[in-house]
Amino acid sequence: MTGNVLFNGKKRRQDAGVAYVTQEDVLLGTLTVRETITYSANLRLPDTMTKEEIDDVVEGTISEMGLQDCSDRMVGNWHLRGISGGEKKRLSIAIEILTRPHLLFLDEPTSGLDSASSFFVIQTLRNIARDGRTIISSIHQPSSEVFALFDDLFLLSGGETVYFGDARMTVEFFAEAGFPCPRRRNPSDHFLRCINSDFDAVTATLKGSQRIRDVPKSADPLMSLATEEIKSRLVEKYRRSNYAQKAKARVKEISAIVRSWLG
Repeated sequence: MTGNVLFNGKKRRQDAGVAYVTQEDVLLGTLTVRETITYSANLRLPDTMTKEEIDDVVEGTISEMGLQDCSDRMVGNWHLRGISGGEKKRLSIAIEILTRPHLLFLDEPTSGLDSASSFFVIQTLRNIARDGRTIISSIHQPSSEVFALFDDLFLLSGGETVYFGDARMTVEFFAEAGFPCPRRRNPSDHFLRCINSDFDAVTATLKGSQRIRDVPKSADPLMSLATEEIKSRLVEKYRRSNYAQKAKARVKEISAIVRSWLG
C-alpha cells in the first residue's frame, strides 16, 4: 500500500508525529491489554527495532497509561467480560502514543464514562502533555474537576470563535461580557448554556409551563435572551478583547517558526 501524506498541501514524512484517537474504541475483545499493545507495536514501530526494544516500549506505555493492574486481562466484548470503559479508552490512547507523536488529537475521549473514569483519562492526557506533547481534544459535558485540568479552551458556536485562550480566564471573560457564571454552577455548563441554541427550545417549553410562567426575568438573565443574541455579544466582545490579540500574535509566532522549518 502506497500514498502521500500532505500537510497544508506539502509532502511530509510518514513519521510526521501526528496521531488520532476516535470516539469509538476499536479493539479486539479476545486479546489482553498487553497483547493489544504488543500487536500494534509490532505493526507500527520501525523494523530496525529489536524485540527487546519493542517490549520496553510496550511496558513503558502500559505504565504511562496506568494499565498495569489490567495488563493481562482480556479487553472483552458483548459476550465476554473484560476491562472497564475507562480502561478501554486508555488502551485506545496507548495504541496511538506508541510512536511518541508530537501532536495527539482525540474525539470526545470521555463520552460514555462516569465522572471518576473521565477524570482519570483526562489526568492521564495531562501527564502526556507535561511530557512535551500537544494534546487537542473535543470534550463532552466535562465536570468542573475535568474542566480544571485543561490548559487552553477553544469555544466554537456555528463556526464562530466565542473564546480562545487560557481556560482559567474563561469565567472572567464571560463576566466581562455581561454573562457571569452563577455561584455553584459548573463553568463548562454555563458556557454551553450561553452558546448552544438547543437551549432555546428548552426555554420556550419551560416558559409555556405554569410552573415557570410567573418567575421574574431577573431570576435568570439567560431566560430573557435568545442564544443567538448572547452568542453575538460574546463573539463581538472576543474580537475586541486582549484574548483575541494574544491568540493572533501567538499564531503568527508559530507560523514563522514552521516556515523556518520548511525552509
